[in-house]
Amino acid sequence: SPAVMFNQIADPDTHRGALERCVELCQQVESPVINHPEKVLQTSRDQVSQALQGIPGTLVPRIQRFQPRTPDEVFSRAAAEGFELPFIVRVAGLHGGVSMVKVNSRDETSLHALPFDGRDFYLTQFIDYKSPDGLYRKTRIAMVDGIPLIRHHLVDNRWIVNAASLGFMDQNPPLMDEANRLLADFDRTLRPAIEDRLSEINRRLGLDYYGIDCHYNEQGELLIFEANAAMNVLFNSRPEYEQCVGVIKNHILAMIDARSRQVTH
Repeated sequence: SPAVMFNQIADPDTHRGALERCVELCQQVESPVINHPEKVLQTSRDQVSQALQGIPGTLVPRIQRFQPRTPDEVFSRAAAEGFELPFIVRVAGLHGGVSMVKVNSRDETSLHALPFDGRDFYLTQFIDYKSPDGLYRKTRIAMVDGIPLIRHHLVDNRWIVNAASLGFMDQNPPLMDEANRLLADFDRTLRPAIEDRLSEINRRLGLDYYGIDCHYNEQGELLIFEANAAMNVLFNSRPEYEQCVGVIKNHILAMIDARSRQVTH
């Protein structure tokens, strides 16, 4: 049997069947498994939200999975479950802000753009994380074998912060400087402030390699947007991130090496 197996099937919304097959494979082969498919199956957005509730100093928005057939059903479910406006409605299994609507009022027409055909949606409580300067900040941390490594820090003037936010940062050099400073100083500044919370998240999720998208606010609270193995960590198109990605790669290789030496019998 192989010295180590590295499962890279990472999205339980889109690849549940493949992950279940992979669980069977792992049961037949006695090798150590990195990102065991049983653990990955527990990382849908609603399950992660539930698993991470109650960690001191950590804000985790409530998330529920449901199958609304109409925009009206979205509002009735939100009311029944005590979700206050604004909340976010998104199609399960899509990433990068696709098919996602922030609902600010009862007469939200933007919901009509979503495909109400019985598929799974997520209902997420929106927590306003605007900084005092009116901007939104999101930090991605790669967790490799329990070790937090910074991947990127993005700033935008809209609440959806993603790769497109780099355009906004390119036009505002002080923001790019802020990001580069955080990348350089992460081990001395942000990491010590949040490390205890990251270890608890790590303990609860039980994954070996994954990403955490978060925001650290002025009150010292850590707001968790997402934590799963389906994040872009290694693909990189920007020279600013070469060093971070290099460090993450080295940690992954070291983890594979260490696991492959484990004796399982």
